[in-house]
Amino acid sequence: MRTSVLLLAATLLLTACGGGGGGGSTPSEPTPPPPTAGIVLTPQGTPGANSLYLASGAATTTTTLVLELRANQVTDLYGVAFDLTYPATQLQLVRATAGPLLSNGAVQAVASTPGTLIVGGTHLGATPGANGSGVVLTLEFTAVAAGSGSFAFARNSALDSNGTTISGMTWLAGSVTVTK
Repeated sequence: MRTSVLLLAATLLLTACGGGGGGGSTPSEPTPPPPTAGIVLTPQGTPGANSLYLASGAATTTTTLVLELRANQVTDLYGVAFDLTYPATQLQLVRATAGPLLSNGAVQAVASTPGTLIVGGTHLGATPGANGSGVVLTLEFTAVAAGSGSFAFARNSALDSNGTTISGMTWLAGSVTVTK
């Protein structure tokens, strides 16, 4: 019986000490962590057949955007030329390189005004144009400030191996958010 009384007393003592929270204050929500640094590209839409579109490359990091110009179901794509506006307050161009669809081709990107690039990419020599889907070229940017902005194509053209404009080509850009 003595053990039962001690067990009952210990239980009552623990219950009395254990739970009131002290004075009716409500616990505050923990402070949320700061936003994670990064670069997020939001595509303009879903590419259909015979389209060129922007996508974030696998090598994109928290401080570098590898912006890929990808082709979807193209025929005889020999070269591309376009102006690309981009958020220059958030991003700075580092380099431009040819992708697998331009196999041994050449790419050049030059700033015409702050926030506008003139870009050209082409196969070299007497080779057939590319067929299918894949990366045409990449534009590598470094993040310089937090913020958001849009990419937009202007004066764009896609050419076949005869130098003729490919008709019906759809171009899709996108927007970007940089968090630092």
